[in-house]
Amino acid sequence: MFYFKSSQPIPGKGEAITYYQCKDAKTIVRYVTFIPATGEIHRIEEPVVKELYNSGALGDATKEEFEQYWPVSEQEDSQSAEQQAEEDQGEKKTCFDLNMTIAEAMAVHPRVRDVFAAFHLGGCAHCMISEFETIGQVCAGYGIDADMLIEVLESLMQRENASGATRA
Repeated sequence: MFYFKSSQPIPGKGEAITYYQCKDAKTIVRYVTFIPATGEIHRIEEPVVKELYNSGALGDATKEEFEQYWPVSEQEDSQSAEQQAEEDQGEKKTCFDLNMTIAEAMAVHPRVRDVFAAFHLGGCAHCMISEFETIGQVCAGYGIDADMLIEVLESLMQRENASGATRA
């Protein structure tokens, strides 16, 4: 197994560290994200995006670092908890998913561009993202926690629905 790590700022939550467990230099088996400021740990047993597109941009990690946030004894417990979370999520209507292109996502809400910029996606010459790439491809290529990005994008819609505003 190979282990990699990345970090990125998460708006409103601070710095997040994501540890990837890969069966080779590119194939993701599972990953875990830890946010020190909030103590949140997000474990993804079967990621939608299964390939790192830019593993050279990630830092090397160790098995011990990965297991610090995903101990071997908790694997079975976390899988059943994630299955319950997926069932709960199935009841919520979602507007964004990892298979959407960047252009499709930007068409859903005018502030999506701001969210991508907050995750340092597409704001400068060395990290340009194509409107034809999917959200999942962009996340894997830049080491962004895909679930966290989707959560932030969905929060745009939740805030809009809560305020009773209509989409532009």
